[in-house]
Amino acid sequence: MRVSKPLTIATLSVLAAACATTGASQDVEPLFVRHTMQAEVNPAIVGVWDVGNNAMNDTGGLDAALMTPELWDALAASAGDLAIAGEKMANATEIRAAAPGNMATEEYEVSMEAVQGFIDADPDGFRREATEFATMARALETAAKARDIDTAGELVANMDSECAVCHATYWYAE
Repeated sequence: MRVSKPLTIATLSVLAAACATTGASQDVEPLFVRHTMQAEVNPAIVGVWDVGNNAMNDTGGLDAALMTPELWDALAASAGDLAIAGEKMANATEIRAAAPGNMATEEYEVSMEAVQGFIDADPDGFRREATEFATMARALETAAKARDIDTAGELVANMDSECAVCHATYWYAE
C-alpha cells in the first residue's frame, strides 16, 4: 500500500504537468496578415479575376454565354477560399502584420512596422473590414453556386473596391 501512494502522487503530478503543457500549447497563434494575403487571399482573388476577365461582357459584367460549368465552379471555389481567409482575419484575437521572418520590404513598400501601427490603431476596424470582405465573398460563392449571373457579376465587379478600402486604411495608409 505504501508503494501505491507515491505512485499515485507521482501519476497525479505527471498528469497535472501534462494538462498544464496542453493548456499552454492551446494558446492562439497570431494571425499574420501578410502571410494570409500572400498564401490565401492572393491566389483566391486571382481565381476570381481569371473568371471575371475570361467571361466579361461588353459592359464589364459576366457574360452568361461565356460562363461554363467549370468557370462557375472555379468562381465558387475561389470565392469560398476568400471567405475563409476573411473569416480568419475577422475572428483573429491577435493580429500581426507579418511574422518575424517575413518583415522585409522593398524601399518603395510600406514597412511592416508601419502596417502594424495602422492595425494597432484600430484592430476592431480591421476585423469589421475583414467581416465585410468575408460576407461579400460568401455572397459571391452563393451566387456562383446558384449560377446567378447578375449577382455574381456585380460582386466580381465590386470585389476590388472591397479590397481597396481595407488596403487604403491598413496597408497603404500614410
